[in-house]
Amino acid sequence: MTTSAFEPVLAHMRRLIRRPRVRDGLFLGAMTVLGLLVWAAEGVPPALERVPMSAVLLLGQTLPLHWRRSHPWTVLTVVTCAHVLHEVATMPFAGYSEGMFAVVAGYFVARYGGSRTFAAVPVVALAVVGPPLLLDRLGPAPDVLTVVMVVGVSVGVWMLGESHRRVHAHAGRLAEIAARLRAEQDRSARRAVAAERAGIARDLHDLVAHHISAISMQAKAGAEALPDDPGLHAIGVQADRALEEMRRLVGLLSASADSADGGASPSLRHLDRLVATAEAAGCEVRLGSGGTPGDISAAVQVTAYRIVQEALTNVLKHAGPTTVDIDVRQEPRTLTLSVTNGPPAARHSSLPGSGLGLIGMRERAALFAGTLEAGPTVAGGWRVEAVLTWEES
Repeated sequence: MTTSAFEPVLAHMRRLIRRPRVRDGLFLGAMTVLGLLVWAAEGVPPALERVPMSAVLLLGQTLPLHWRRSHPWTVLTVVTCAHVLHEVATMPFAGYSEGMFAVVAGYFVARYGGSRTFAAVPVVALAVVGPPLLLDRLGPAPDVLTVVMVVGVSVGVWMLGESHRRVHAHAGRLAEIAARLRAEQDRSARRAVAAERAGIARDLHDLVAHHISAISMQAKAGAEALPDDPGLHAIGVQADRALEEMRRLVGLLSASADSADGGASPSLRHLDRLVATAEAAGCEVRLGSGGTPGDISAAVQVTAYRIVQEALTNVLKHAGPTTVDIDVRQEPRTLTLSVTNGPPAARHSSLPGSGLGLIGMRERAALFAGTLEAGPTVAGGWRVEAVLTWEES
């Protein structure tokens, strides 16, 4: 059989091992087998009548480890008592290997026991060296080196459990902070979209208001010329009402309806303003145009202007004074904008980005069923390209 034939079996085994109950069962089984091996090597009592009691006390040191997470101190108490009784039941004293279960229980006290877990160290040390030290009939009293070794192992295991507890606590806090950051990023993205849509509404307000005002004035002029036509008067009234409702709607979207460009509606004719701002910051800007701005509707021009403005803002923020190529290409019912900058300037520290600028540009491009792509260039710079489409009227 090939290796790929075992992959489903291995995957199934990995899924089983991830289950807490399976892991606990494997852990308890391994501890029990290890205890039986040590018991067979050192702790089998010479009298056969003591074997059942010895086996029960051995299980008393392994089975309580199942509750090591929920009741670590209780488990340590039960394991140490079972260990001491086991040493008494298996006289004469054989060795210190069977004290490993008390050491393991001490580790889980440090790992799950909360504060003041260092108290587990003397409990474990006394459980291991206490029986031969207090009862001479169990065997020779342990020497100083043995006591130091047992205490050192107990302290080392406690330090390991304590460090694991701190690491897992820090990991839990970091996971909570990461979850909060993701939630805050989602909220920031939603706020950015709402703010960008409010900005779009402000930009388009003057354009739409101009058309509605023209309709109103023409209707009123027609009504004066044809006073017997009630429809013209109604058109004028409805146009004025629509203009008022639209202004109220824009006021709801933003408390400030003033344009960021001093009240003038931006357009592709005003790209020289953006170029001048970038050049004042040290950039070398090359502006290319493949279309006549007059052939494009005012709404599309406002959107194109804002996209170029945001792209240049990102250049100054992340690349500093560098080369910038702005290209505007017009085709039937399509306008393509691209802003490409060179590598970041030397000794320029890039400001941290939030990604909200790209969100805003995508919102504006989507207003005209367009697309926006942004990414690094081969030369080490960055390129933003937006394609706006519209239906000819």
